[in-house]
Amino acid sequence: MITLEIPDTQRRLYMPSDLSECDTRQYNEISMLIYQLQHGEIDYGTFRVRAVYMLLNMKQSPSANNEEEQEKMSNIYRISELVDSFFEDGVDETKILKQYYVHNPIPKVRPLLRAYYGPKDDFANMQFGEYVDALHFYSEYHETGDKHFLYMLMATLYRPSKWFNWRNPRTYNNDVRQPYNENLVELRAKKLKHLYFGEVYGFFLLFASFQKYLCSAKIYWQGRELDLSILFKNDSSDAFESQIPGLGMKSTLYTLAESGVFGSIKELRKENAWEILMRMYDLTKRDLDAKAQQRSIKTGT
Repeated sequence: MITLEIPDTQRRLYMPSDLSECDTRQYNEISMLIYQLQHGEIDYGTFRVRAVYMLLNMKQSPSANNEEEQEKMSNIYRISELVDSFFEDGVDETKILKQYYVHNPIPKVRPLLRAYYGPKDDFANMQFGEYVDALHFYSEYHETGDKHFLYMLMATLYRPSKWFNWRNPRTYNNDVRQPYNENLVELRAKKLKHLYFGEVYGFFLLFASFQKYLCSAKIYWQGRELDLSILFKNDSSDAFESQIPGLGMKSTLYTLAESGVFGSIKELRKENAWEILMRMYDLTKRDLDAKAQQRSIKTGT
């Protein structure tokens, strides 16, 4: 978080240094600006200035005279340089958006009269079937740029609340969302089109950050550090299979269903996505260990 001191008014303002530090309002509005920037609707200089007004919740209003206006814009421009912290340097002087967060800054949305609830932080309550379907729409948007897939992605993971169970209130707190039903995704997507688009694109950015996290994550599971990046590497090198991580999750779904470890495909789709990822990690590690052992026997080392 960046602290700004305003001597004239003795005010202290706080500006996020990247997406992970934004509150819900800031996140939704900066996501809209990022979409406009990435699609050539505004240039980078305009993006920076608008981001300052939005992040600091300031209103654009002309000053009383020319001199005051010039001084104000000069100050805004200097502050706007701090917006660079949202990006990191890429090749050929390109700027890459920093995406290193998996907490959900958009816990719920309200497209019409009813609230829709999203996944918990770390996507902890996401079923494997949800993940497979969401990953499909995520990849389709990358391929086509069609906004329809952004709404389908969000509709996969955002759902209305369950009916409150008065006899057993604790069941309500397990997961506030209704159970996932892929047949209702298209209908929800139509309703989500009533949302401010920054919320929709903001969730896409969150899912992209989650995918990036999976490709490089080292997590602790039952006291052990697990390197999930092995799930997204080729056998012959450490390079990712593609710029859009995937590994063909539908194929993985069928393969695991055939093994019977988690039951039928229908039962497998209802399993927690993290449980499946841990199972995939275990299978991949065993395969890599077996290949390493075979190479060791062949080379005599």
